[in-house]
Amino acid sequence: MSRFFRVLSVSMLLFLFACGSEEATSLDPQIVKVVDDEFSPRVLYVEPGTTVIWESGGANDHNVIASDGSWQAISSDYFEYGIITKGDQYEHTFNEPGIYEYYCPYHGTNNKGMVGTIVVGDVDYVVTEEVATTTLSQNVLKVGNGEQYTTIQDAVNNSNEGDLVLIGPGVYNESVTVTTSYLTLRGTDRNKVIVDGQFMSENGIQIYETDGVTVENLSVRNFTLNGVYWNTSKGFKGSYLTVYNNGDYGVYAFNSTDGVFDNVYASGHPDSGIYIGQCYPCNSLIFDNVVEGNALGYSGTNAGGHLYLYNNIWRDNMSGIVPNTLDSELNPPGRETTIIGNLVIDNNNYDAPTNRFGIVAKGMGIVVPGRVGDIIEKNLVVNHDRYGIVASPMLDANLYFSQHVSIKNNVVLDSGYTDLALAGPWGPGNCFENNIYQTSTPPLLEQLHNCSSIDSSNMIARFPLQGDPSGLMMLAGFFADAQTTDLDKNRYKEYPWPKEQKNMEFADINKPSPAINLFYVPDLESIELPTNLLNENLENYYNAEKEIIMSGVPISSPTIWQLLFQLYGYLMPFVLYAAWAALAIKDIDSNERVKGSMKYIWLGVVYLVPFLGVLVYHLAGPSEISRSMKLAAIVGGLFSYIAILVAGAIISGLV
Repeated sequence: MSRFFRVLSVSMLLFLFACGSEEATSLDPQIVKVVDDEFSPRVLYVEPGTTVIWESGGANDHNVIASDGSWQAISSDYFEYGIITKGDQYEHTFNEPGIYEYYCPYHGTNNKGMVGTIVVGDVDYVVTEEVATTTLSQNVLKVGNGEQYTTIQDAVNNSNEGDLVLIGPGVYNESVTVTTSYLTLRGTDRNKVIVDGQFMSENGIQIYETDGVTVENLSVRNFTLNGVYWNTSKGFKGSYLTVYNNGDYGVYAFNSTDGVFDNVYASGHPDSGIYIGQCYPCNSLIFDNVVEGNALGYSGTNAGGHLYLYNNIWRDNMSGIVPNTLDSELNPPGRETTIIGNLVIDNNNYDAPTNRFGIVAKGMGIVVPGRVGDIIEKNLVVNHDRYGIVASPMLDANLYFSQHVSIKNNVVLDSGYTDLALAGPWGPGNCFENNIYQTSTPPLLEQLHNCSSIDSSNMIARFPLQGDPSGLMMLAGFFADAQTTDLDKNRYKEYPWPKEQKNMEFADINKPSPAINLFYVPDLESIELPTNLLNENLENYYNAEKEIIMSGVPISSPTIWQLLFQLYGYLMPFVLYAAWAALAIKDIDSNERVKGSMKYIWLGVVYLVPFLGVLVYHLAGPSEISRSMKLAAIVGGLFSYIAILVAGAIISGLV
């Protein structure tokens, strides 16, 4: 017996040791999300032997490279660049304790911008904070032929906080990285100081985790990603910039606040000419800009809070103003952006370079998909093939609905589908008031969704269901079209160059102007409808021809995906309802169990309680229709409807 217990004890010890060994060697993989333009979490603590998986969910191209160059992500599609795109994964196992820093070379340097750290094991890791400088030097570092510096980067590398880098005429074939705060980069001539990437460098002028940098009075062109790019800056300023033919954005501020974009000309970008993303509150101003020939004039993902767009011209883009909500950046939803006093005209340029999001929003003036609390007032929105102003859901990894968007005192004319649109089926608090327009979807939009009564308990303010339910299917159709459209990724390289633009005027061209304390709340009451920016008489737009549409589908030239999602997806439930109602009415007439006044009561339930009434009669009422027929008509009809939509979504690439 004692021998038995000894054997049992040894066996249990071996079992526990084996289990402990398995636990020690089977560490769960840890996930780092790669979004635009950030690693989340930025610092990850793991045990030795842990595998870290980077999952790319961003819309932009990224990479994961060790700061010391010892490892990096590699994509089979772009081996030489090491690009990982949306949906890709890269994994690396960390066996030794230590601190492993990495970065994305397209949106950061090896110590600033889009950077991350893996802390492995029990090691000391302390984040050192930079000491703020209390005095600024204000030296002038001149760049150009015969000057102290022949490249902009050399001058930047030798600058101190508060200095001015003054750049003389010339074409500078370089990419400039700025990590010195409160620096001013200024061209002496906007049209003759040109930073040119020759389609070989990613970003023109890139500012990483650096506050108060101003870039003004120069041109930036021919970069494969962005023209001028701020990442994680408090205080930024882009003034009198001409940015064109870059492969992503023109001027781009990410995770940055307290900034200004003014007097910028942007064209030829497959995303937006001007972009502010992932900030709340942004405390930023966008005014007096001219943006044309891009996929989107303005885009702002997950941005808002004291963010003002006013007195700008957005024209001849594929789509005009499109603040949005996406899961490709952190902190959704986008919210509280004020769009006031803008001229938004002729954004039907289907020859502009574009990405897939531009295809979705093409032919639209102002689109607020999945937004919360935006204000759209006193804008002149003219001549768009699809919609003038539309508040709609936004479909990404999650579905977001626009809520509490206020659309007031705009003039919206000459829209192909409809001037004003509210896409449902849900989105409380969206309201329309005192707009001048010709058509709306749903009809009586201002009467049923008036800003004065939208939050009241009055029944008319709650009908219909927060917008046109066909809008969600409309969005699905547009996204499916975009997924099946072939894109020319190099079109931006061939887009026509702009004409010369107005130079900035200086009281003293040698005085720096760092981006400090720039933000203010503009006087919104003084901003007027921008009719002075319109070349034609406003009355010429009152008699425009309209596209005939049915449930959001253009009758003249619908695509197969619009027919599937917008007609079939929206109308088929009504067809099923009509079939179920017909069965119920026939059964009520011949049903021996339903007599006298009960026939009329059940008819009232079927007629007056859409969808639910007929289902109650068939499933819980006195229906004598056979069980097999009920299953075939109700369950089979619903299953077929959903199956066809899911199959269409998969085939089209929507999901």
